[in-house]
Amino acid sequence: MPYRLKTRIAPTPSGYLHLGNAWSFVLTWLKARSEGGTVHLRIDDLDAARFRDEYLEDIFESLRWLGLDWDSGPGDAADFQASWSQRHRLDRYREALQALRAAGHVYPCGCSREQIRRDAEAAGTSPFLYPGTCRHKPSEAENAGGDPATSLRYRMPAGPSRARDAEGAAFDLRPDRDIGDFVLLQKNGDPSYQLASVADDEEAGITFVVRGLDLMPSTGAQLSLAAALGFRGFSRARFWHHALVLGDAGEKLSKSALSSPGAESLRQLRARFAEPAPVYRFFGEALGIPGAQAARDLLPGFHWTRVPTMPLYLRDFRRLVE
Repeated sequence: MPYRLKTRIAPTPSGYLHLGNAWSFVLTWLKARSEGGTVHLRIDDLDAARFRDEYLEDIFESLRWLGLDWDSGPGDAADFQASWSQRHRLDRYREALQALRAAGHVYPCGCSREQIRRDAEAAGTSPFLYPGTCRHKPSEAENAGGDPATSLRYRMPAGPSRARDAEGAAFDLRPDRDIGDFVLLQKNGDPSYQLASVADDEEAGITFVVRGLDLMPSTGAQLSLAAALGFRGFSRARFWHHALVLGDAGEKLSKSALSSPGAESLRQLRARFAEPAPVYRFFGEALGIPGAQAARDLLPGFHWTRVPTMPLYLRDFRRLVE
């Protein structure tokens, strides 16, 4: 079967979007439109604690302001709530989880964050890597999820996960070293991001994933999960991990930190600029396409190999617009 590029834009309604989100969205859109591919809009709303209606609206308002279109997915917030919320696909995630459990890839974990930190410190490992405290448990049959004291973790196999880069060349990732035994089912009974993301991408037929370099460990984790589930489509997908937009001190931009000075949200930029021309001038300079005013201005000179491998900085954007 010939390769056909189908990618996705996958924001979360857990805060107001920022310039780093816009960078990833624009690169995804450019990659698809420059190669005759298609774009699917997927909104990850499983994090009920941080979901807000205004954050959902912000996604659609930001995409419209940026001039980015998509070929499938919700048309607006009401359409999303009615037909596209991940809450409508909980049975699909549970089905995948059950397949993993039946194959012995899952075990229960009652560890608190503080216990994980202490155990990792005692083991001399990264506090971001689960130290395997509960891995010895022989069975998780007694826990069906939803126990307020217990989550379910993926038993990460040792060794590499095979990935494919933007041109289809194979390379190896090491999720066993980078992310370890991640959570599949949270203590509140909700599926994790990793499980839902790979199930959604498989179902949507995604063949190309654009994401920041910081999510490379997630790529390895999801490819391992896809292999365990027999998801052949996602296992053959290509991945492009791009450099990020960083804050003045080199920190990763965070939705939760948008109240800090200079951490402009797209909402703030929409209020300040009727058109996104300043954003596209900034992105255009990074791509070697000066004078851009809109997304379509970037298309004629765009090629993914021209995207800088070094990060962009908010301070340079502010200098451009001040």
